[in-house]
Amino acid sequence: MKSRAREWRQGLLLAGVSTALALVLAEGAARVLLRPAPAGASPGTPISELSPTLGWRVRAGGSQRIRREDFEVTVSINGAGLRGPEIPYDPGPGVRRLAVMGDSFAHGYYAEEPETLRGRLAAALKPCRIDVLNAGSPGYSTDQEWLYFGEEISRYRPSEVLLLFYYNDLHFNLERVGTANRSKPMFEDKDGALELVLPVITPQTPANQAAASGETPAAPRFRESALWAYAAARMQRSRPDWARSLSRYGLAPLLSIEPPAEYLPFGPKGRREELRVEEMWERTTQILLRFRDDVSNRGAHLSVFYVPARFEANDEAWTFLRRRYEADRPWTRDSVRKRLTDVLGALDIPLVDTTTAFQAAEMTRNHAYLAIDGHWNGHGNEIAFEGVLPMMRSALACG
Repeated sequence: MKSRAREWRQGLLLAGVSTALALVLAEGAARVLLRPAPAGASPGTPISELSPTLGWRVRAGGSQRIRREDFEVTVSINGAGLRGPEIPYDPGPGVRRLAVMGDSFAHGYYAEEPETLRGRLAAALKPCRIDVLNAGSPGYSTDQEWLYFGEEISRYRPSEVLLLFYYNDLHFNLERVGTANRSKPMFEDKDGALELVLPVITPQTPANQAAASGETPAAPRFRESALWAYAAARMQRSRPDWARSLSRYGLAPLLSIEPPAEYLPFGPKGRREELRVEEMWERTTQILLRFRDDVSNRGAHLSVFYVPARFEANDEAWTFLRRRYEADRPWTRDSVRKRLTDVLGALDIPLVDTTTAFQAAEMTRNHAYLAIDGHWNGHGNEIAFEGVLPMMRSALACG
């Protein structure tokens, strides 16, 4: 019996030592493998630059290889600052133009150029002698898109302008700071009229001071452990409700339940937030009205394509959003889409809404979105293209 007890203690000791050694090795590996890459230029030349009127814009002649967890794409910009082939300002005899405007979904930096919405439309409409312009710029909101049309895209004399609308346009149409904390223009309401406030442009500073000074950045840590931080981050991405519960006992980092302001249109809570959301819609409606009139006065026609966010199409993503933030909010998944439909109807602006097609795709294995990045994958671009093409063929008389 003593021999067996001794063997049991030795086995337990060996298991403990092995487990401790494995954890030490795993911690060391985590500190090396999870160390963020130093900030620096991607291969190629910059594809974005500061603009005194737009905040930022796509940089003419830029070319970069963009690498993310779920895609790797080469983005090349032509001499006029558009993604795609060189297109002169003046159309040739009998040639008409379609301008695809919007943010990163229109620009399509997550897909090779022929697979973007512009690339697919250009191939389909080519027999009708129609040039398709990629007038998208990552991070733009509706106000910037309208300014960009007047400043640059109108020079191409498009017959049709297709504007892609994403839910966060509502929030950023009220803000002087856009995505990635970049200064942007903003329109203020002055007695029912829109007054432009130009962005405040300052010299760029290194995004990562440690990288700029030659220091090696450290892996994120929690309780001095990179491995623990990694496990906690994974839980936050998969079960934020569990992570929040563990944080009460100091077993996970604190996780705020307050949603970003751009999510408020899906579930305003209290009078203050309701008023803020109403202000978003009022300002956006004013901008869309002026955008429509500007396009019309230049002899063109404006239509809108609604870009559903992944959480509007994917049930798991919608469940995650409600677990991640305040579950008792009056979350309404289709609130933005329905309100936009009413707004555009009142403004007599045609709408293309393919949300049901995206939802159907997300219920199959052939998903429409990149799971990590959140933009469309090849199938998503195809769904958007198939939704837009019939309207564009009709508008441009391209049978």
